[in-house]
Amino acid sequence: MAVTKKQELTEAGKNQAELVVNNSFIDGLSAQLKEKEKYGLTFPPDYNPTNALTGAYLVLQETEDKNHKCVLQSCTQASIAHTLMDMVTMGLSMQKKQCYPVAYGGKLQCQVSYHGHKAMAHRYGAKSINAEVIYEGDTFKYHIADGRKVLDEHTQDFQNIDLDKIVGAYCVIHLADGTTYLEVMNMKQIKTAWKKGYGYKENSGTHKEFSDMMAKKTVTSRACKQIVQQYGDVFTVDTFENVESHEDDDKVVADSDYDIQQNANSVDFPEDDVIDAAEDDIKNVPAEESESVNESAGEEIPEFMQE
Repeated sequence: MAVTKKQELTEAGKNQAELVVNNSFIDGLSAQLKEKEKYGLTFPPDYNPTNALTGAYLVLQETEDKNHKCVLQSCTQASIAHTLMDMVTMGLSMQKKQCYPVAYGGKLQCQVSYHGHKAMAHRYGAKSINAEVIYEGDTFKYHIADGRKVLDEHTQDFQNIDLDKIVGAYCVIHLADGTTYLEVMNMKQIKTAWKKGYGYKENSGTHKEFSDMMAKKTVTSRACKQIVQQYGDVFTVDTFENVESHEDDDKVVADSDYDIQQNANSVDFPEDDVIDAAEDDIKNVPAEESESVNESAGEEIPEFMQE
């Protein structure tokens, strides 16, 4: 019983210490946010930055990289801080699945989800966001006035609905000021966007089985991005554009370089094999798994978070 009691006390002390470190880290980020607020950074009315940071930290504790290491241990302190700052600057929440952390080459990055794009658009005036799929045989017409697309007609026969005959999709956003924004993408554009994501397979998987829903999400995200870039404050827009600019090819290279560095002293292998393997991994990882693996990562306190 004495040993059990000691273990309980040790575990309790570890958890308490971790909480202190957590609060210290969050307090530091919160102080930086307050400085940005002085120069124009704004948050949604119901958004609490400290709560969002605390929730995100809990998510990171259970998020693993592709080598099944907790990202708090495998990623640099600077990249973790930048990821959390990016999230809060955009007014998003990891716990609400509006964005998610992804590790590449020993560095953490924040990626905005479909739900995050919609949340940001609503924040900057979107009253309604609706998307539809265009099938072969549909009557779809729009015109361009003053550089904006304007929907004229979309007539759809029930018999036209066929996942193999999708020719495009569009999203209509009505803003609080009365403005209407229309985004249109044909199927070639949509598939080009899909190919940039991890886990895409031409004739199988989610994109094949639910191509109508995926097409709607793709065009909706693109439309919402335009709203954020046009109406967001300077801090949000700058952060948003930086997050959205990450190229998948760069991630492949970063992952390959990181693997080489980590294994240089233990395994001999040619760099070409590493790059080929990384590319194969990316092509074969399901979309759901590419957004980091959320599993228990233990209770060990990361060294860089210790006082």
